[in-house]
Amino acid sequence: MNFTDKSYWLQLAYLLLFIAGGVIIFSSLSLLVGQLSELSIGSRWYLYVIQSISSFGIFFAPAVFFSYFATKKWFSYSAADKIAPPPLVGYVLILSLFILPVIAGLGHLNEQITLPESMQQIETWMRNMEEASKAAIQMLTAHSTIPILLLNIVVMALFPAIFEEFLFRGTLQPFFTKWFANKHVAIIVTAFIFSAIHFQFYGFIPRFLLGIYLGYLFVWSQSLWLPIIAHLMHNAVSLIFDYGAQRRGIDLEAIDPSQIPEFYPVVLFCAFCVGVGVYRLWRKAGEVGLS
Repeated sequence: MNFTDKSYWLQLAYLLLFIAGGVIIFSSLSLLVGQLSELSIGSRWYLYVIQSISSFGIFFAPAVFFSYFATKKWFSYSAADKIAPPPLVGYVLILSLFILPVIAGLGHLNEQITLPESMQQIETWMRNMEEASKAAIQMLTAHSTIPILLLNIVVMALFPAIFEEFLFRGTLQPFFTKWFANKHVAIIVTAFIFSAIHFQFYGFIPRFLLGIYLGYLFVWSQSLWLPIIAHLMHNAVSLIFDYGAQRRGIDLEAIDPSQIPEFYPVVLFCAFCVGVGVYRLWRKAGEVGLS
């Protein structure tokens, strides 16, 4: 099978077929492994197994299969066979420290959105999905020790960064870029899907903007590893920050950011730093002949 002579609609159908196959096969496999290992359902270790295996099958496996059928190489379509330019990596590492407060501020604003009364049932469903997601995250991050923190960074930061970026920035974005013949539209559409697929509607806006940022990193670096590093750093810094708060007896979920006078000035300052940093990153990509 070769995708080069197929229509974009047919290529998309194959990709969706790969994803559906991954969902069925690896979700079933993760449940089977969880049962055979006699792990308690809902326990930390059970969630580790379920999340790791299912995300590998849902995101990573379909992406590399699509790459092989499109290019006859497992990692060529996604540009995962190219190294991220070191100067751009440095910018991304620094930006990761300033992006987190901006995402937190946007997330707080996103949570204030309410739907019309006629859509009350939809809003209730969305909030239930949000609470279920938060409960799973709290299960994995509660009572953390250094070993648990390191394991969380692997399972909740490293694995999602690699697996999700292979599908979204490494497969969907280049596919849409070829189809729409417009890299900016492709970045926006991919970021929208990236945010929507998480089913965390009260974090949709910040995740959508984060997806746009990751999309441009992919374009500017011409390597999948730069958005992977940025995705990893964002998740890892979040986990480390949460761990530090726990050690001080601070419940971040119970805090209302609007009640902290310094919160929004810090967010605005960090947003300014992110804007400057992204601009400098774009210019640096141009200097090394990439943007």
